Amino acid sequence: MALVARPLADPTARGGARMRAVVLAAAFLMTAVPAARALDVDLKVYDEARRRGETVSIAGRVYTERRKPNAEDMPMAHAVVVALPRSEALVRRLDDLRARARDSAPAYREAATEMRRARERYEKEVWQSGAPDLVRSTMVDADGRFTLSDLPAGRWIVWATHSQFMDKRSPAYQLRDRERYRLPPRLVGYYAERAWLREVETAPGTSMTLELNDRNVWFAGIVEDRVLDAGPSR
Repeated sequence: MALVARPLADPTARGGARMRAVVLAAAFLMTAVPAARALDVDLKVYDEARRRGETVSIAGRVYTERRKPNAEDMPMAHAVVVALPRSEALVRRLDDLRARARDSAPAYREAATEMRRARERYEKEVWQSGAPDLVRSTMVDADGRFTLSDLPAGRWIVWATHSQFMDKRSPAYQLRDRERYRLPPRLVGYYAERAWLREVETAPGTSMTLELNDRNVWFAGIVEDRVLDAGPSR
């Protein structure tokens, strides 16, 4: 019986597979490196402070200041307070959006929304860098007070917002217009949003108190609420 030699694996195919693996690995590194470089803050500093037991608390109030000497301050219900490791890039972006909001009505309408997006992108970067515990948020209590405790000592951004919905409906589109045209979402109202930006540098074992009120708002803008009018039933 004749023996037939088993064919060897195609060296060209094997080399091609190896080359594809190298290319995929390089592509992964090229996409991973920019993500790692996106942060302009050294998060290890905060981790080291926590390991040494160097923690701080940031507390405060969000309220409308009394208008008469014998009246009481009014807490701003549902205000949200976020503490983030200080990022120069984020501060510059927020400052730039605030400055541009004065350039035109469209820029003003978009400023508060763009500020939200900038903060959320930075929060995501911190999470993806393996430090989700450095993104701290809370809602004020019934008295407008908040406390963020056990924060690693260091430099922080405190970003607080208060939103109040204002009903301002634009007229509904006519049926014939909905049938003929691709119409933009219709305005049903907007959120009047006030924001406070504070940069704080904390020392181990200390507690910082912030007074955030309607007289020291950092930025006041709007976030529009729009809906798509339903087209005709088919």
